[in-house]
Amino acid sequence: MRSNIFRPAIEFVPREVDPRSGSQVTQLTSGSRIGSNIYCEVRYMDAGSRYVMYTLGDTPQGPFELWRADLQRSWSEPVAEHVEQLRGAAVSPDQRYFCIASARTELPVTIVRVEIETLQREKIVLEGAPRLRSIGTYSPDGRTYIYAARLEPQLFGIVKADLEDGTWEVIHSDPEIPNAHVQIDPGGGELCLVQHNRGCIVDERGQMTRNVGEQGSTLYVIDMQGNPTRLPIGLPHTPRCQGHEAWLGESGEILFTVWHRDPREALKRGNLLAVRPGDASARAIAGGWTYCHPNASKDGRFFVSDAREKGHPIIVGSVRTGRSRVLCDSLASIGRPQYTHPHPYFSPDCRYVIFNSDRDGIPRPYAATVPDGLLEELEAG
Repeated sequence: MRSNIFRPAIEFVPREVDPRSGSQVTQLTSGSRIGSNIYCEVRYMDAGSRYVMYTLGDTPQGPFELWRADLQRSWSEPVAEHVEQLRGAAVSPDQRYFCIASARTELPVTIVRVEIETLQREKIVLEGAPRLRSIGTYSPDGRTYIYAARLEPQLFGIVKADLEDGTWEVIHSDPEIPNAHVQIDPGGGELCLVQHNRGCIVDERGQMTRNVGEQGSTLYVIDMQGNPTRLPIGLPHTPRCQGHEAWLGESGEILFTVWHRDPREALKRGNLLAVRPGDASARAIAGGWTYCHPNASKDGRFFVSDAREKGHPIIVGSVRTGRSRVLCDSLASIGRPQYTHPHPYFSPDCRYVIFNSDRDGIPRPYAATVPDGLLEELEAG
């Protein structure tokens, strides 16, 4: 219990104005605790682009506290204490609700749904449901919540829950989805993206001894009944999939990054790709950088990603033209812990990019402004 610090805090620290773009970079926390903009290429913000949801913790394993940064007031305030593990994090496509799940093994799975603007909350109990293994994902109609779970030591499943009546069912299972990264299409809401770690090895105790095999990862989608549709992603269709992906806004396409064997090919041919379920092949979106963690604007017109080059810059660009530009340097270390990876995302209004960095030795969330006209200039080229 940390009641002595569990109150609003003025922590924002203005950092540099990037000379290349004019973006103002602001550090959202100033304490000595591990801060994270959560995970996966999803915008954990309200519809008005005012509030940023993030976590603070004293150790990488947790427990965590859930906080909300107010970009208008330049302060942060607490939302929830003692979140045992970062499981089930999800945001509704209308940006109204943020969800997180209880991971306590002695209790039934409980989804805590918080209204981001008001911080009003409710609990949805999923009696008898398998424990959560992953982030969660939320349907556009506000009713369906999907997450990944371990069903047996060497078998993983996708669980679909009804947030109105608390019912649930396992709709899909696969021994090679230990890192499923489930994401419901925020546009249509009828498909859910799943990461497939082909060739992974999980022993009889449930411990992963190999993350992927020679073919590497791929992606597929399932419908709401769990029926899969394979996608031309990863070998032999594209270079190896990095395992970093997001829906291209509400366009129905999927944005993802790949590894080229020769880094020069990534710069020339582009390693940021997109594909629509049913397409015979993926298309290149942009080159010029070795892209890593991608995100897209809600309308699918623009992309943002960190890049592997020096300073691990945050790059913004146009999906239509492929033109891109450095917004700022993240200066993240890209170490093994995920909170050292930027995982940038656009705010709903595209006025900010939120990212993580451990530039000063402590992982923290940051906000970088997107100067007026910058995105439109890239699109017009």
